[in-house]
Amino acid sequence: MADPFIQYVDLHKSFNDKQVLCGVSLGIPRGATVVVLGGSGSGKSVLLRHTIGLHSPDSGRVLVDGVDISEFNEKQLLATRKKVGMLFQAGALFDSMTVFENVSYALFEHTDWESDRVRQRVTEVLGYVELEQVEELMPSDLSGGMRKRVALARAIALAPQAILYDEPTTGLDPITANTINKLIRSLQDRLGITSIVVTHDIQSAFNVGDRIAFLYKGVIMFEGSMDEARTSDEPILKGFLEGGGYG
Repeated sequence: MADPFIQYVDLHKSFNDKQVLCGVSLGIPRGATVVVLGGSGSGKSVLLRHTIGLHSPDSGRVLVDGVDISEFNEKQLLATRKKVGMLFQAGALFDSMTVFENVSYALFEHTDWESDRVRQRVTEVLGYVELEQVEELMPSDLSGGMRKRVALARAIALAPQAILYDEPTTGLDPITANTINKLIRSLQDRLGITSIVVTHDIQSAFNVGDRIAFLYKGVIMFEGSMDEARTSDEPILKGFLEGGGYG
């Protein structure tokens, strides 16, 4: 495998008496899009949140760009969060801010850029997600798909080296979901970004991914290329891909 930009090593995580991650080990190659596929409650989003320190492991390690962030505090995590953007499942836009204010927020917080340069960057990243002349709109003025795209523009505003996508097509109609899938691929092709896409949407997984990691009951049951996933004899993965549930 190519040099991993993100690596999870024997990761364990429990909440109260529920064990969610049970020794996950997975490497995300630089510049690749890896889909973490699995059913609801399989631990996909919990795994993703460890990448930027929103959860801390009970044991095991999380490495980002070769740095072990497992025991970092909020201040130490700042550098990692500049390297890794995240598209949250519901978008997580600030409802009281315009599109411009949402997308520019991190630029004003973490750079010393003048206002003109910030505005230029906001226009640029909105162009990447195929939105124009929306800067003064409020989130309430946007469709679900547009909100996802604005949130994606915000995630790439600081030019991160990786993007995490948490269920990017959930709640969207098929046409809008396909638009989001194409954007994920185009950003990887245009910017060379490393991506992790967490989803239970099988069609989306095969549209965007270079590789698949199948998470089942807190462990990676399968990891390989898209073609290897299609032809795998692993019965639980095969049943999931065929739409028949687990097994």
